[in-house]
Amino acid sequence: VSLNQNQFDALTDFVYNCGIGNLAKSTLLKYVNAEQWTQAAEEFDKWTSGGVPGLVRRRAAEKTLFLKPVVA
Repeated sequence: VSLNQNQFDALTDFVYNCGIGNLAKSTLLKYVNAEQWTQAAEEFDKWTSGGVPGLVRRRAAEKTLFLKPVVA
């Protein structure tokens, strides 16, 4: 699917932290491939290792970036 730059950047950060294998088998990727952007963004919240504060902040930042429109 086509991603905007913010979606690409958020997913790249996610993969750098969680690994490509985890993304490949994730519901996050299934929603991305279905172009269900809101549902995909909600999936970031599930990757916080039980609420580790640093990961909660990182996933929240990725989610925010993923949903942020690109202004031309």
